[in-house]
Amino acid sequence: MVENLDKYDIVVGYGIGQNYEQIKDQIAERITLDYLADRKWENSEIQEYDNIPIIHLQELKQQKNTLVVLFPKSHTMREVIIRELKGADIDICCIHDLFMAEYTVNSNDLIQLLPEREYHVGFDNRIIFDETVPQNITIHFSGKNNLLYLGKNLAVEHLEIYFGNHGSCKIGDGTSIQQVMCFVSDAEVRIGADCMFSSGIVIRTDDAHHIFDGTTHQRINIPKNVIIGNQVWIGYQAVLLAGACIGTGSVVGARAVTSSCFKEHRLIAGCPAKVIRENVCWSRDNTEAFQRSRLEDCIDQSALKYM
Repeated sequence: MVENLDKYDIVVGYGIGQNYEQIKDQIAERITLDYLADRKWENSEIQEYDNIPIIHLQELKQQKNTLVVLFPKSHTMREVIIRELKGADIDICCIHDLFMAEYTVNSNDLIQLLPEREYHVGFDNRIIFDETVPQNITIHFSGKNNLLYLGKNLAVEHLEIYFGNHGSCKIGDGTSIQQVMCFVSDAEVRIGADCMFSSGIVIRTDDAHHIFDGTTHQRINIPKNVIIGNQVWIGYQAVLLAGACIGTGSVVGARAVTSSCFKEHRLIAGCPAKVIRENVCWSRDNTEAFQRSRLEDCIDQSALKYM
């Protein structure tokens, strides 16, 4: 950890790619970069980038009392840069050693705040919760202006939520989750009350990388909301992609994949998913323990609230 930047005559940002572009506005007021360096500029005539002079590798290696700040997230890319600078009389660190641009929050962090019910982290990221907040939730923030709302009386075995920028995730009261990974950026994930999620489930509001029309070069995979109604059962390894909308009281079968919208009380299955039965309802009663003939015979009759 570098504690004092003032002791260096020169501070150089190395590895100017996506991570640099994502956080450069946040770091501008806290860290002054005297130079930028990147392999892509080694044989280029470009003299500066973002109004910061570019320094080439051989010149950089000759500097004294210099700090090189690595921007890539990839450990492999960092190791390559460190090997390139081997033998130079300079110090090397990662940007996240200087500047907290990513945050990870878990259930214990929230529990320790009680009776407070709102958690604020850097760059306008917030979590709203109550005294029933469960264990086994991990939230990752790598961007800004995100909101997570956790409803009451959730039952969670494993839930990970990854936020980019301008995302919202709301989980309704009484929902149970075995294992879910949720990726939220520039859109909303909204999960209703009394839902039930199996394991190996993935929810995404975006595709992680850009796709463009080959003729117009216009983007075709913009982020979209994922909306799940009340009392929805999501089966094993289902994948809900940007634009998916599952109506109240529905069941999504194991390994179904969809980005489509479905009405209430549908049984949905397949890849891509389609409706295989309408006008269904379901109960949490376990078929390994019970073989009920009618909904009214079940211990769990919550479906009746949503019919």
